[in-house]
Amino acid sequence: MRNLRLQFEDECYPVRIGVRCSDEILSNLLELDASSYHLITDRTVSQLHAGALCEQLSTQAIASLWVVDNGESFKSLETVEHLAKEMVQAGIDRASVIVAVGGGVIGNLAGLTAALLFRGIRLVHVPTTLIAAADSIASLKQAVNLTVGKNLLGCFHKPTSVLIDLNFLRTLPVTQIRSGMYEIIKNALIVAVENIPLLERGLKPDANYTDSELMAIVEAGLLAKQKVMKADKCERKEAIVFEYGHTVGHAIELAAEGRVPHGEAVGLGMIVAAEVASRLGRLSEADRSLHHRLLKRNGLTVQLPPGVTISAVMALLRTDNKRGYVGARPDQVAMILLDGLGVPAGPVVRPLVLVDGSLIQSCIEDCLTGIKDIAIEENRQ
Repeated sequence: MRNLRLQFEDECYPVRIGVRCSDEILSNLLELDASSYHLITDRTVSQLHAGALCEQLSTQAIASLWVVDNGESFKSLETVEHLAKEMVQAGIDRASVIVAVGGGVIGNLAGLTAALLFRGIRLVHVPTTLIAAADSIASLKQAVNLTVGKNLLGCFHKPTSVLIDLNFLRTLPVTQIRSGMYEIIKNALIVAVENIPLLERGLKPDANYTDSELMAIVEAGLLAKQKVMKADKCERKEAIVFEYGHTVGHAIELAAEGRVPHGEAVGLGMIVAAEVASRLGRLSEADRSLHHRLLKRNGLTVQLPPGVTISAVMALLRTDNKRGYVGARPDQVAMILLDGLGVPAGPVVRPLVLVDGSLIQSCIEDCLTGIKDIAIEENRQ
């Protein structure tokens, strides 16, 4: 397995990446010498990967499999409480290890559960989606949603290690591979511009990447985040730039109630962010067009998902988790914008720009619906 080490100020942890390396994952877990192992997964991954891993682990250690329902709607404090209660009744203790086997939702559920049980026990990520392997595991943040907003309840908790078998990604549907690639595109636009030519040549609409290409994609994603996060472990200063596209993207994702992959929602959010920056005179037409070109080449349909209304998106923007970083009027939203490729707008220490809600709404209407008066009609009904 290839070894990386991610540094977050005074915190660090290893990331090991391989192909068809389940035996090595098992060995790495057993080296932790845990009193018991608790694998958290969802129904789909339980059948594909987690069940077999737990069965292997059970031959040499005490191991339990905890299965939650699929989907963003179950990323809640209620699920965390249920998991914690069941684990305590099953004998989990301070020497145990929680293993997250799944995508970003499972990673957050397991991470927050590990952070809260006994005020913090060991956590290992075994990501099974591209977005988790190449992006979300490179963080100390653990959080769940409220019905009024994404990632509003959480804390910081460092994983002990991350173990990645790229073969697990082979069971993903095309939409999930694309979802991960949107985050890679985002990283290139904001901090890793050297990867843009590679993306222009290498993005595949069918998302059919080789093992070596997936290895390069995962490493590129993790190293791009490392550039900034090594000096900002809580992602409250310079590293907040990785929220690019997430302001509108999170609102779309939550309004869609789990029907839209996270990365796709972020892709739509980047389209809106580029349009906002362009209208404010910050982003050139060439750079705005590059957003569209890369995102469409990754398969993005530049349109609000069915059933998602502009009024719902605008309401959710008011609860964005970046509120309070800068003083804002009720009709303003703090956004990550670009002055150019790799050039975040606003203060270097915290690159946020206050944008009038009316401008954001206009950009959503024009970019994602083409119907400027839709919100007016919704208000009349």
